Amino acid sequence: MHATFLAVGLLTLPGALGTELRRDGYSFRPPKGFHMVRWEQYAGSRVGAVALDPDAPRALSAALTDGDGPDAATLLVSVVGRGFSASPSDREEFASAVMQHYQRELGLSLAAERVERLGGVTPRVEVLGTLREAGQVRTVLVAGLASEGEHAVVMVSAPAVRWQALEPQVRASLETFRHEPPSAGGPVPRRVLGALAGTLAGALVVSYTAWRRRRLRHAAGNPT
Repeated sequence: MHATFLAVGLLTLPGALGTELRRDGYSFRPPKGFHMVRWEQYAGSRVGAVALDPDAPRALSAALTDGDGPDAATLLVSVVGRGFSASPSDREEFASAVMQHYQRELGLSLAAERVERLGGVTPRVEVLGTLREAGQVRTVLVAGLASEGEHAVVMVSAPAVRWQALEPQVRASLETFRHEPPSAGGPVPRRVLGALAGTLAGALVVSYTAWRRRRLRHAAGNPT
């Protein structure tokens, strides 16, 4: 309850959040200072696309960052082609799916610190944890947001030393998230279609570490 009031209060603070982003049937306001990266580098990836059903169509839909160096934070939004109620019974199942996603698909060990269900206009289940990458400890927040038909998963990663300052904005941003699922029989979101095509190409799943390394190489002007 306290976190919800804090997030709502932050929405009224000047500069707390950036301009609304609309994409693939959802909308939200990212933390101020976050911007979209060049999408063609990451189209077809399933990084962060946590799903309770491993056979569900899913793909990365948006990738944002607040900088270019190793101390930058990243925010990924994925769309999963299944509904998610974020009910109390989903809490442990989602946490387990997050751990398996990191271990099996990203090849990283995530140490979970807290799992909780939050209410509000868009209920969600959050998993907060830490991982070590290239000698740096990073805090990771993975949130599954309730929606029918399909749902979104938001993954935020930041250096642990930055998390305390960044967390209020992240939680305020999640409070603005809205998802309008497609009607029955409607088209699959374009990023999910891209993911299915990527499967045929044999290059669908990109590890989180490779994703970050590639982004840093582009930032340094060395795309190879």
